[in-house]
Amino acid sequence: MLGNLFAMYGSDKHINGYTAVYESLFRGVRPTALLEVGIGTMIPNVHSSMVGFARPNYQPGGSLRAWRDYFESAEIDGIDVQPDTQFSETRIKTYICDSTNQEQVGDTFGKMKFDIIIDDGSHAANDQIQTMKNLLPYLRDDGIYVIEDVHPGSYI
Repeated sequence: MLGNLFAMYGSDKHINGYTAVYESLFRGVRPTALLEVGIGTMIPNVHSSMVGFARPNYQPGGSLRAWRDYFESAEIDGIDVQPDTQFSETRIKTYICDSTNQEQVGDTFGKMKFDIIIDDGSHAANDQIQTMKNLLPYLRDDGIYVIEDVHPGSYI
């Protein structure tokens, strides 16, 4: 089911092998709040652009829509630094926010807490580490934190 949702919304998560991992990791999990870092810009030549990687029918927020449909009771939030990623739909809110900037994260989330946080942002190790430092305070004690696309040598 999750793979079909990723495909339907044009996300590359199924193609990149995340479906089975997520179905196993989230089996029995009933989140009320999920945050994903990186909404998937289609602006060419910017860091982490989906241009050249996006599936057919893709528009920014494909995985947010898949999470909304998969977790039927969860509110889904997404953050990105690019303006073309911003939209609002049923149970989905997006924000312009640099996850590596502690002040912006605090201003964006205040006292919010998430059951699941998924970092699918810049994919640079230094950014992933800083993002985790900034977002862990917003993860519930029994929450799940996932970092996608961890690669040796990705320090930039």
